[in-house]
Amino acid sequence: MDESRSEGAAGQVTQIWDEVLGAIRARVGDRTFDTWFAPLELRAQDDGRLELSVPNRFFQEWFENNYLEEVRATVESVAGHRVEVQLGLADAEPTRVRRPEPEPSVEPTPAPKYRAPSGLHARYRFDSFIKGTSNELAASAAHAVAEDPGQRFNPLFIYGGVGLGKTHLLHGIGHALHARDPSSRIAYISAEHFMNEFVTAVRNNAFDAFRRRYRDDCDCLLVDDIQFIAGKDRTMDEFFHVFNALYESGKQIVITADRVPKDMEGMEARLTSRLNWGLVADVQAPDLETRMAILEQKAERDGLELDRNVARCIAELVDSNVRDLEGALVRVTAFADLRGVPVTESFVREALGSRSASPDAPVTVERIQKAVAGHFRVRISDLKGRRRHQAIARPRMIAMYLARELSGASFPEIGMRFGGRDHSTVISACRRISTICAGDEDMRSTVESLRERLAGH
Repeated sequence: MDESRSEGAAGQVTQIWDEVLGAIRARVGDRTFDTWFAPLELRAQDDGRLELSVPNRFFQEWFENNYLEEVRATVESVAGHRVEVQLGLADAEPTRVRRPEPEPSVEPTPAPKYRAPSGLHARYRFDSFIKGTSNELAASAAHAVAEDPGQRFNPLFIYGGVGLGKTHLLHGIGHALHARDPSSRIAYISAEHFMNEFVTAVRNNAFDAFRRRYRDDCDCLLVDDIQFIAGKDRTMDEFFHVFNALYESGKQIVITADRVPKDMEGMEARLTSRLNWGLVADVQAPDLETRMAILEQKAERDGLELDRNVARCIAELVDSNVRDLEGALVRVTAFADLRGVPVTESFVREALGSRSASPDAPVTVERIQKAVAGHFRVRISDLKGRRRHQAIARPRMIAMYLARELSGASFPEIGMRFGGRDHSTVISACRRISTICAGDEDMRSTVESLRERLAGH
């Protein structure tokens, strides 16, 4: 590419990024924008990729957990095609495309015979899982499954709320089984991914390969969030046959969900029965001592000096789940680093005052649906239904937008709470409301009013 074309492409990318920042500022407000988006810098780009720099790793972790998905969605909306957004530290070298090195004349090293299971998070291992009274049964059962797969607890069904450690245990089982027997064929997959793979296999006439992967070439099946296939008849039927094939072959099956099998509306009775065949174990919100241990472990892992009184202060303010707890530590550390002040108990209360736990009135998807339905004088069942009249469709999109903003729920989870919609529908609704708010003062005022009421300001 000649110099003029290269400069033109760079200018176009910069223009796209400026438009993205403008859209985000209009949606999140000046205060949030100045804290979390103004420090970002566009540092590298090529076809289909943007690389942004952040000031420090604590900022990076908080941003990845809370805003990165929104940035990706906004970039793709502005650019009109898929764009990968990556974060890097400001003092690190930008990622560059490297040309292939010439092949050495010596004999190449043979490729390893067995590969680690794909999809497993490197951090989610048994040795980083804090066991307490709230998760003792599930954790002990997970260890037992890893030591003796297919024998003691099969299937193992772990259920509990968001961010309580279900996925951590699932990944821990996968890592432990691979360490125990590298030749073991372990398949980790979310229920939504399983459904999408199945649909694609049917559409492309590739069902034989799909069947081999999950019925024949699998020694252990780890499935996250099985509740997402409830009501999907063909997917439930296929999973039923996968379950039977593995179970009859003595293969281990581990499944997580946000509720017990009998409470999954739309789940087939025959599948519900099989999910209850083994051990059903729950994980609950951690107690104070466990929350403090989680914070201290994360601080040690990230190289932080965390005073025990500060850890207790954070643990007392945030008692909902592990994900919120770790996010609170990142938030406090990032704010302190940006302001150049020490982390003290008073600073923690200042940083987390508006985010402290509220057991009596948490900002749940259900609470958001109730507030929006009341404001617009529609029924909650209408928000979950299929009617597309604007009097229903716009409140529904606002409710989805606020659910993503305030509840911390994922796009797929929000979709399921709104009548089993696909996650892409939720993403589209969030983009639509963000765009309308940028140019419609009445809409922006309505959304802000609902947000403040829900947040308790």
